[in-house]
Amino acid sequence: MITLYLKRLEMQGFKSFVDKTVLEFSNGITAIVGPNGSGKSNISDAVKWVLGEQSPKTLRGSKMEDLIFAGTQSRKPTGMCEVSLVMDNEDHALNIDFLEVRVTRRLYRSGESEYLINGAQCRLKDIVMLFADTGIGRDGYSLIGQGRIDEILSTKSEERRNIFEDASGIMKYRIRRNEAERKLAATEQNLLRINDIVNELGSQIKPLEKQSEVARKYLALRYELRDIEVGVLSETITQAEARLGEITGKAEIAAGDRTAAEAELEALRQENESKLELSRQLDSLISQLKTEQFEHEKRIERLGGEIAVNNEKIVQAKARSQRADNEKAEQTGRMEAYNADIARLTKEIEALEGELKDIEIRGGKQADLLNATDAELAEAERETEAARAEQVRLQLLLTEKNARAEAAKEKIAIATARKEALDLELDAIRESDTAGEGELSEAENAQREAADEASDAKQEYQNGQSRLAELRAQIDSDSRDAAELTGRVQSLGAQCKLLREMEEEYEGYARSVKEVLQMCKKNPAFGDGIYGAVAQLITVPKEYELAVETALGQSYQNIITETEEETKAAIAFLKEHRYGRATFMPLTAVSGKRFDAQLERELRGLRGYLGIASDHVECEARFRVVADSLLGRVAVFRTLDDAIDAAKKYKYGFMSVTLEGDLLRTSGAITGGAAEKGAKTTGALSRTREIPRLEKELAEARKKIEKLQRQLQDNKEAADKLAGQLTGQFEQLRELERNASALDAKVAALRERQEGRRERRGKLVEELKTQISQVLTLNGEIGQYKADAGQASEDIAAAGKRLETAAQRAEAVRREREAVSNALFAVKIDQNRAEAARKKAAEDIDAIKHELETLDEKLALYELQKQEDAETVQNLEAEIHRLETQRAVSDLDAKNAAEKLKGVESRKAATDETLGGMLTRITDINTRLAGIEQEINRLEIQRVRCENEINTGRNRLWEEYELTLSAAKELAQNIVIEDYKAASARINELRSAIKALGPVNVNAVEEYESTVERYNFMSTQSKDMNDARLKLRKVVDELTDVMCKQFSEQFKLIRENFNQVFTELFGGGKADIVLAQGEDGGNVLDCGIDINVQPPGKKLQNMLLLSGGERALTAIALLFAILRLRPSPFCLLDEIESALDDANVYRLSDYLEGISKNIQFIMVTHRKGTMEYAGSLYGVTMEEKGISRVVSLRMDK
Repeated sequence: MITLYLKRLEMQGFKSFVDKTVLEFSNGITAIVGPNGSGKSNISDAVKWVLGEQSPKTLRGSKMEDLIFAGTQSRKPTGMCEVSLVMDNEDHALNIDFLEVRVTRRLYRSGESEYLINGAQCRLKDIVMLFADTGIGRDGYSLIGQGRIDEILSTKSEERRNIFEDASGIMKYRIRRNEAERKLAATEQNLLRINDIVNELGSQIKPLEKQSEVARKYLALRYELRDIEVGVLSETITQAEARLGEITGKAEIAAGDRTAAEAELEALRQENESKLELSRQLDSLISQLKTEQFEHEKRIERLGGEIAVNNEKIVQAKARSQRADNEKAEQTGRMEAYNADIARLTKEIEALEGELKDIEIRGGKQADLLNATDAELAEAERETEAARAEQVRLQLLLTEKNARAEAAKEKIAIATARKEALDLELDAIRESDTAGEGELSEAENAQREAADEASDAKQEYQNGQSRLAELRAQIDSDSRDAAELTGRVQSLGAQCKLLREMEEEYEGYARSVKEVLQMCKKNPAFGDGIYGAVAQLITVPKEYELAVETALGQSYQNIITETEEETKAAIAFLKEHRYGRATFMPLTAVSGKRFDAQLERELRGLRGYLGIASDHVECEARFRVVADSLLGRVAVFRTLDDAIDAAKKYKYGFMSVTLEGDLLRTSGAITGGAAEKGAKTTGALSRTREIPRLEKELAEARKKIEKLQRQLQDNKEAADKLAGQLTGQFEQLRELERNASALDAKVAALRERQEGRRERRGKLVEELKTQISQVLTLNGEIGQYKADAGQASEDIAAAGKRLETAAQRAEAVRREREAVSNALFAVKIDQNRAEAARKKAAEDIDAIKHELETLDEKLALYELQKQEDAETVQNLEAEIHRLETQRAVSDLDAKNAAEKLKGVESRKAATDETLGGMLTRITDINTRLAGIEQEINRLEIQRVRCENEINTGRNRLWEEYELTLSAAKELAQNIVIEDYKAASARINELRSAIKALGPVNVNAVEEYESTVERYNFMSTQSKDMNDARLKLRKVVDELTDVMCKQFSEQFKLIRENFNQVFTELFGGGKADIVLAQGEDGGNVLDCGIDINVQPPGKKLQNMLLLSGGERALTAIALLFAILRLRPSPFCLLDEIESALDDANVYRLSDYLEGISKNIQFIMVTHRKGTMEYAGSLYGVTMEEKGISRVVSLRMDK
């Protein structure tokens, strides 16, 4: 009787089941049928998926998102899918306190997923542990499909182990052992890291201890150096300030003397300038007169030169005119001789032209005769050449025909031999082709398997790489964030520590206030009733901090007491120790004063009014009276203009302050401006606000660092583990890729070889056909060549006779032409001689005519030159007369300019004498001024030195000790230095001592203490980790022993059941399963499993040697043997009988019906024999493309 069974399967949005689909199951056999592609196997996938299957490939997809309904043309995609499995648990077979157990898995398109048990979220591990050892699970034997059959049929016996382990009930122990081993590995890794840290810390303690001792010495020397150097610097600055005042007075007197001397010098310079201007004017006039005189003299000289030049030109013009007359007479005689030569040459040309006409007539006759002879010769030569060419052509034709006939015979012999060789090669290729096809087929099958295996491994490796890259990116990001936060913590800690030290040392308070407050700390009885300074007991928002600090002035140091008695005791303490004076505010005596209500209402309406200063102060209620007393009648305004407008309106009847710290008093005084550059404010008010803020920020930053460090540690561990896995995967992938590449190369080579053989066979067949055709053609050609050769021999004899006749005729014509050509050549010689003589006479005439034209032009030029020279002489004589007149005028002007120059030079001498006296007086005053200026420069140098000394001292106080001058002087009051020379020597000694210490880590004291503390803590952690490691090893060993024992016992029972079930399904025979432990015995938990069977009528052999149907039925027998040992609540069979014939299908169905009383069967099938044994049927259809629907049918037997 079945107690725990599958009641219901619910699906929505899963693959093709978009709408909610519910399948109710009862005891016995339920069949799920439907045509191919209808989605019936999606039901099997749904059961696998809800039980925790993680591989999309196993679920027939490429990624998990493929499980969500992807949509059709009429239906939109869904955003999630959900599958629920409902189990009846009335007998509490499952370890959970529910009568009905509902396991649900959801997947969202965003990639998020959920697991639920009875509606409560859980982990996948919880679901696995719930069904452990029940046979239900993604790797259990309750889900049997072709994949599970293939695992049993696999050649790797190790892959069959999961089925046997689940059946033997050791799965839960293996899960616990694997978890313990993971924890053990993590513990060992952590222990290794902790030991590294302990060793590292141990190596740091000794150096840090030495550094801390050096740091303590350094700090003691540094504090002593500070006290002495602050005292020396304060005294040095005080003396320098006194010297600066004395130097400033002397400089003012010297500046007055310099001003008087400069005034006297300026008056004298102005007078001297006017005299200099007169002297410059006279110099200019003298220069002008000298220039005029020089110009007149220069003009006289120039005019005399021009007159002499013109006289010379007149002489030259008259000489040119005489030469022209002589040349004209000579040219006239030469023209007469030229005309006589022209007449003689003309008569010679006429005689030569008559002779040329006779020669032309004789030459024409000889040329006509030569042309006729040439035509006859050309015709005879053409006939000869034609006869010779015909004879050669016929001879060549005869040779060609004979040669072609011989060549054809040789080709026939070659073609016959080639045909025989082709026949042999074709037979060999046909045999190789048949063998190559089988080899290629085997290689292609191996290639496909290797490519699929490598592709799966590569995808898995790439997914791991992506995850590792993400982890490392996150680690880098977290490391940077942690470093930034660590720097932030150090910065905040330093700020906070500095502010606390300043607060503890009452930095910014007067010495009297410091002493009272420090006495309160030391003596609680003394401090009873003394609450502290005003700045310690109030808090001001940062925006109003400067305004309130300005309004308080020095009142921020006022000490608040309970009564006048505490005040009296504190004043007595100050007087006794002569610590100075302080202001106290007893709460019993102080009364708060504020603006009256009417004035406050009026102020609210003013521009920029921000309220009463005391309202911006936070304090305890009992101290409110103090805040009102100090700030209750102080108005706060945004800007100075706003405050001045209000003060004018109310006639400065109250104190006002602005956000920038400007203060308006009731006396009308206005205080404002900015703090000195580099000046340090007390910060007493800001410390009260800043310390809590910094402490809060510091705590938050430390929490963030701890969280980041934990996250960083987790990510590093995950990255290390993943990197180790990837290394193994990479080696496996490389091996698979090498195998795949080798197979690719092999297949390519085989294909290329096969294709080459096919191509070669086709070429050989074509060539064979060509050779046969060629032999037939060549035999016909040989007969034709022989007939052509006989005809050519006869034609050659006839052509020889024709050639001889034509050659004799051509020779006779050639001799006749030679005689005519000689006669024509003699006529040509006579003609050329006469032509040359005529041409020479004509050229002589042209030359003489050209010379006559040149002579005519020269005669005309001579006449023109003579006329020009006459005009030139006349013009030059007139110009000479004009120039002589100008020279007489210039001579008179030169004399007048000389007389004026003499008078001006006398005035210039008198003015220069006056300027000489003035220059002597100016030199005396300049000498006096130089002395005064030298004294002022000396005093300025002394002033700068004093100021540099003061500034250097101030800067050293601030840079080395962060003290203002006033604070340093206040500190120096407590430092007694009797001998400043000895103090300077002590400063040098201290500096040398500090320098001798070398680089000092001032944080070494704290670092040493924290390192020791951390070392002790990590040592304890190491011991605890080692104890945990030993315990985990013990747990692993114990679990291994339990698993070995239980697996051996259950395996023995499975062997017995397998033999029985095999006999029932096969109708006889026997079967056995054995552990493949090897020669060394091996581990029963790790070795493979071999299956040996003996079907009826056959010998005992390994299952892999059976036929396909026998192997499938054997695998089914093994699974049912396991079910007999450990019955699963239900069993899902997905087309496991597809490889069986009809007889075995019926035999299997009959067996299932027999055991279905104890096991619930759900079968996805398409075999009729299986359907006949089902108690109920579910039909899966796809009426709408892409959407599966289910119809149910109850079967009556």
